[in-house]
Amino acid sequence: MEGNLFTLFATLVNFLILMLFLKHYLFDKVNKVIDNRNNEVIDTVQYAENRVLEADKLKESYDIQIANLENKGREIVREAKVKADAQAKGILQEAEQRTATLLRQTEDEIERLKKKSIEDMKKEIGALAIFAAEKILEKELDHQEQQAVIGRIIDETGNSKWQN
Repeated sequence: MEGNLFTLFATLVNFLILMLFLKHYLFDKVNKVIDNRNNEVIDTVQYAENRVLEADKLKESYDIQIANLENKGREIVREAKVKADAQAKGILQEAEQRTATLLRQTEDEIERLKKKSIEDMKKEIGALAIFAAEKILEKELDHQEQQAVIGRIIDETGNSKWQN
């Protein structure tokens, strides 16, 4: 047992010396490397989390900007539609006014031509009546007498038969 005790004691002393040696030359340096690496990992994770937060803020800001731009776009389209509708309405009103004016002018022209035609027909009928009367009487009227007779015939027939 003495040999075992000595071996045990020597092993224990060797183990303690080895531990002190490893602690002094290896464990401190390894722990320092591990701590540095751990700190680097923590810093990198923290940096990544900060970048993710910044990216989320930027995304939120961009989403708001996009929503604002979409609203502006809709407003521009709505305003353009209102302007186009107003222009179309104005064009239609102008066309209706022009049509009404042209229709009135055409009706006035038709009425004027109608009156002129009636007057021309009265003169022609009067001339024919005088011609017929001359043939019947075989007498020729001078120009003043002819105009007087035509005027009387036109007045008499115009008042009774040509009223429209």
